[in-house]
Amino acid sequence: MGSERWWGIPALGVHSLVLTWSLAPFPVSVLVAVALLAWWYLDAVAKVRRKHRNWRRRRTAAFLSGLVSAAYVLAGPVSTYVMRYFVAHVIQHLTLMIVTPALLSMGAPVTLALQTQPAKSRKLLSSFLHSRVLRWLTFPLVVFALYYGVMWWFFTTGAIGFAMARMWVMDLFNLLFLLGGILFWWPLVGKDPILHWRMGFGARLGTLVIGIPFESFLGLVISGTTKPPAAIYSPEQWYAGGQLLWGLGEMLTTVAIAIVVGNWLASEERSAARMGRSSAKVPLSGRAVGMPKEYFWAKQVLAHGATGTPIYREAQEVIDRLEGGEAGIESRRG
Repeated sequence: MGSERWWGIPALGVHSLVLTWSLAPFPVSVLVAVALLAWWYLDAVAKVRRKHRNWRRRRTAAFLSGLVSAAYVLAGPVSTYVMRYFVAHVIQHLTLMIVTPALLSMGAPVTLALQTQPAKSRKLLSSFLHSRVLRWLTFPLVVFALYYGVMWWFFTTGAIGFAMARMWVMDLFNLLFLLGGILFWWPLVGKDPILHWRMGFGARLGTLVIGIPFESFLGLVISGTTKPPAAIYSPEQWYAGGQLLWGLGEMLTTVAIAIVVGNWLASEERSAARMGRSSAKVPLSGRAVGMPKEYFWAKQVLAHGATGTPIYREAQEVIDRLEGGEAGIESRRG
């Protein structure tokens, strides 16, 4: 390592950023879990394609990238520098709460499981999707508390010092951060069906816009703290980490806003194209909260169209995607 410093970290060589991996029990467990999830996902995609169904490559790329990002910050170079540099801790935190869960959600793993798992496993998954537990966990106020509240509490109290002195506690916190991130990003950029608390595109944008000043203020609070609550970090490192949390958090949120806007425009274009190929009328006044126009178009096609026609199959795919219903999958198999 050279003498040049960036954000309080000495300049690191390429080998340090690529080859420095931890062999402690938790990082090794993470690598095993990542490998198993990657194997399951690729195998499921192969099953879908053997049935002559389309599965977008961008979904596969997003999911695998999410797994790689989790491995890199929990078992790779970032995890090895967390104990010395607060900037590494911030990078790990933002990755687990923004990058990894957003990419995993964009991979639509729930939809893939519903289309490929055996009937018993599919029934259990469907029951969980409809369960009261998931309804409670995805309640907006609960998600807000898990995402923003825990983040604020962790960085502004002695919680971070307590956790960093006991790495098994920090490992549990990291899993909690990842869970909170998944619950937060799943309805915003995910491709899986949301059965509870559906959000329209306007609500998604509003949620992200609200988060920008929150992240900025938290970064400023951290930067202005002269005595870090974690004794292992110097005031210089603490200031640098706060600045990075402010800047990088805003940048990632801005990217997410662009993704939501892009999805919104693409959804409207698909809806217009589908309705243009059908004579079915869509009752806009009867739209449910968060459900796009194509949902009602598909419902009417299934109610009045001829079974087996291309437009009927297309409408069934729309219902499967938006509802994630097991009945729709079974009807397609039939």
